[in-house]
Amino acid sequence: MGIISSTLFALLASGNRVVSVKDTYGGTSAIFTEYMPKYRIDAVQCDTADHDQIEAEIAKGCTLLYLETPTNPTTKIIDIARLSKVAHAQGAVVVVDNTAATPINQNPLQLGADVVVHSATKFLGGHADALGGVACGSKHLIDPIHHYREIHGAVLDPMSAYLLLRGMKTLDLRVKRQNESAMRIARFLETHPAVDRVFYPGLDSHPGHAIATRQMSGFGGILSFILKENSLGAAGRLIPHLRFAHAAGNLGAVETIVAPPATSSHVECTPEERARLGIPEGLIRYSTGIEDVEDLIDDLASALRGL
Repeated sequence: MGIISSTLFALLASGNRVVSVKDTYGGTSAIFTEYMPKYRIDAVQCDTADHDQIEAEIAKGCTLLYLETPTNPTTKIIDIARLSKVAHAQGAVVVVDNTAATPINQNPLQLGADVVVHSATKFLGGHADALGGVACGSKHLIDPIHHYREIHGAVLDPMSAYLLLRGMKTLDLRVKRQNESAMRIARFLETHPAVDRVFYPGLDSHPGHAIATRQMSGFGGILSFILKENSLGAAGRLIPHLRFAHAAGNLGAVETIVAPPATSSHVECTPEERARLGIPEGLIRYSTGIEDVEDLIDDLASALRGL
């Protein structure tokens, strides 16, 4: 959040207009709804899958286009190249949160984005032991972000910087393993009688699969699913029976981590706000680690039998 807020407030000023989507990370959405109005910055959040609506809002005037793809937790996919072209025609800067994809699976700068941000706490670090954020882009854009961050104090301590650099040395190996495991787990869950729906861009059934296939080289380690009994109570009964998945709010680590978005990524939102975002209370986010995939599938099968 330090790097996201630094990026937004370094590149925007009073009277500017931001176009974004409704499915951004909960803290990012709070910047748009709670803080932008205080600075007289107009922030419009469009339906994430409606590219025509996003383009129409950009055409009304846009200083900065902010995208996140795949989204957290329902893994919606946005066409970065298409929307970047439209935004640049309006003279807008395009910022993409690439946390869920990682640089291994998706390179937004090559697709037309101007700035890419990551929560380095997640896949980049990979070991759930350091907090940090990263912004990447051309020097003329990164310099003011760097200055804003320096003045407002969102600066990494040396130990966290070391831990994140250490983690990135194995990023390619970890992410490729997570890609393979998540795909197998998603296919297993999609055919399980206790599961109503699975959200994973690698599945043919995913609405954004065609776009993801064009712009991603791998589909990531994050998936989510809804049980037939779609309730927070059902999710709460399932999760304690998982032996190899840790119940926590983090993601992107070497350990498999599971949590309902209602108590993790979108805890800032009310149940009504989550419903408007298409996030059911019973949705379970599953961040695949690097454990043996057969163990993870057996673990899920056993916990689902326990329901």
